[in-house]
Amino acid sequence: NFITSWGSNGTGNGQFIDPDGIAIDGGDNIYVVDQGNDRIQKFDSAGNFNFLWGSNGSGNGEFSDPSGIAIDSVGQVYVVDRANHRVQSFR
Repeated sequence: NFITSWGSNGTGNGQFIDPDGIAIDGGDNIYVVDQGNDRIQKFDSAGNFNFLWGSNGSGNGEFSDPSGIAIDSVGQVYVVDRANHRVQSFR
């Protein structure tokens, strides 16, 4: 059965262009790879926007075509930064 959905097309908070990955941390927060906007967005378990990070580029904390995300047992976030040919980690 359908439960809920959130988001729409765009560049604002809680909006996406080509979302391409999702992970859930130990506190049930939801992280979404917003590939088209070169950023990561974080939501609470009800889908309410919390914050985002990232922008287009090749520096630390910047992404080019991010595609995957994972969170380890201590809350470290790993993002596949595809077009920059690397994985970045965040705490």
